[in-house]
Amino acid sequence: MMYTITIKLSDTRYDQLRRAAELANRPVDTIVEESLAHSLPPLLEDIPVEYQADIYPLLEMNARQLAAEASRLFPRNRWQQYEALLAKKKGETLSAAEEARLAALRREADILTLRKGYAMVLLRRRGYAGPSLDDLPDPQ
Repeated sequence: MMYTITIKLSDTRYDQLRRAAELANRPVDTIVEESLAHSLPPLLEDIPVEYQADIYPLLEMNARQLAAEASRLFPRNRWQQYEALLAKKKGETLSAAEEARLAALRREADILTLRKGYAMVLLRRRGYAGPSLDDLPDPQ
């Protein structure tokens, strides 16, 4: 289903939009829809329920806090534990304590990954460019 809405734009913004449509040889409404699709953050409802409470606080963060969040790394010692437990699980049955530890580490890694990604989406939405590949920390 398609909807029609009316929005108010400054002359400058409209001229920019019109010119972008001309250069792309596409209708203005297509340019607007594509621009919105790229600028709107994913809804929290799109994030699995068990992670929403971990992601929600990012909406209140400023750009500096979001950038710090996007740069976080999984602590090396916990990553080593995670990898060791996964390797052990391939060859033998883990104890209940080891299974619980593996699950906790997996959840921690999942949360970190989701938070980093969502922080980048929010930064982009606010007009900040993401880091270049050279700016990203080396995970090793």
